[in-house]
Amino acid sequence: MSKKTQLKVLIMGLRSAGKTTLVKNVFEGKEWDEIKNLEPTEFVETVQYKYRGLLKVTIFDAGGQKQFIYSYFTDLWSNKIFSGVGVFIWVIDSSNPELFNEAKQELKKALKFLNDYSPNARKFLIASKYDRHKMSLDQIRMEFKDINLDEVSATSIPLGIAREIICTIIDYSLMDMFDTQIKKLEKILAKFNKNENALMSMLVNKNDGLEIASAISIKKINPKLKYLSMKTLYTPMEKAHSIFSSLKQETCDFLVSHLGDYFIVVFNLNQKIVQISVLEERNFKIASMLKRLEAMKSQVLECIET
Repeated sequence: MSKKTQLKVLIMGLRSAGKTTLVKNVFEGKEWDEIKNLEPTEFVETVQYKYRGLLKVTIFDAGGQKQFIYSYFTDLWSNKIFSGVGVFIWVIDSSNPELFNEAKQELKKALKFLNDYSPNARKFLIASKYDRHKMSLDQIRMEFKDINLDEVSATSIPLGIAREIICTIIDYSLMDMFDTQIKKLEKILAKFNKNENALMSMLVNKNDGLEIASAISIKKINPKLKYLSMKTLYTPMEKAHSIFSSLKQETCDFLVSHLGDYFIVVFNLNQKIVQISVLEERNFKIASMLKRLEAMKSQVLECIET
């Protein structure tokens, strides 16, 4: 595996801590109603994702039942699980402080193996289910203050703060590996905005719904947009394609929504990437805009696939 374009993320914690829900929320763009009743993970589930359409991430999602945790620390499995880790995340259930002592003991064991096999891994503790407010983040940090970690953070999928926390961790590696590509994409989008008088344009990875790159010229846009899943904006195109499949079109090319004084245009670049642009009603000229989108498509895809 190329070290320049791939990242191994090892996620561990006790049973029912919320590990798999975090994975599916961030890397598959799923919301709480879709993932709140997941079955427990059996042993280690390995899944590969193209995070933000650029970074190949391999997730090792380790089930938290006692018999599984014991196996991870054996000679048979420790090398396979703890080798080559770039990011290590230990998840605790912040609504169940009674399990903190057990979690600390198992975390210390995991860190010993991690330091042996992946000494340069970045290490994080994530307190999930923070919406239940059993303890403050400061109290949780005090509980784990004697353990050497890069950061202790609290998350809640129902409150919409989990994706931002995990994305911030992964983005550190993303920017280190793909900074040049992202800046090039931003310039392409900025040029499109200038030519079309667009207020913003964003490239979105369909699989996770996350921003790949963007160019924004209006302060009203939510600054945390890069941590939101945009799936709801382009899902109607996929549904339209399904309903009207008899027309034998490969894809639905674009979708236009009218919101107050603005038009939101969602344009399909390929099966994996869409561009979302926001234009003022008075500047909206669909024919010229679609020509420009078609013209820049190959340029964008070439940059992403480089």
